[in-house]
Amino acid sequence: CEVCQEWKNYSNFKLWWDKHKPNYKVDLDKDILFKGNKVYSPETCAFVPHEINTLFVNGKACRGELPVGVYYDTEKGKYRANMAFMGRSIKLGTFDTADEAFARYKEDFVKDIAEQYRKQIPQKVYKAMLNWKVEITD
Repeated sequence: CEVCQEWKNYSNFKLWWDKHKPNYKVDLDKDILFKGNKVYSPETCAFVPHEINTLFVNGKACRGELPVGVYYDTEKGKYRANMAFMGRSIKLGTFDTADEAFARYKEDFVKDIAEQYRKQIPQKVYKAMLNWKVEITD
């Protein structure tokens, strides 16, 4: 990740921070508005509740070559759809194939959480969450 040139001057970042930061605990997020974004900037960042920020952790380091949200349950000999939310693992079901497990993963949950937080998050974050697409390559 990197920081845009404008924010390398702390005064510029502080002005943006003061204008956008709500009065409750939040995370500064750079990749909900623009999937895959690696730059912290005024155009790409938003403050979001930590609960929302945790929705977009992809667990790539733990899952190996399987699609996001899928792992192989050796005990059952099946693929499990699984997601993390607020530090908890939520099991979404077991399936015969990784593709079936992936199909059950996350998009609907992201939309549900967007609705629950609609009045607490910036409109642009809400819209990004409603339009979020989970891809098998994530």
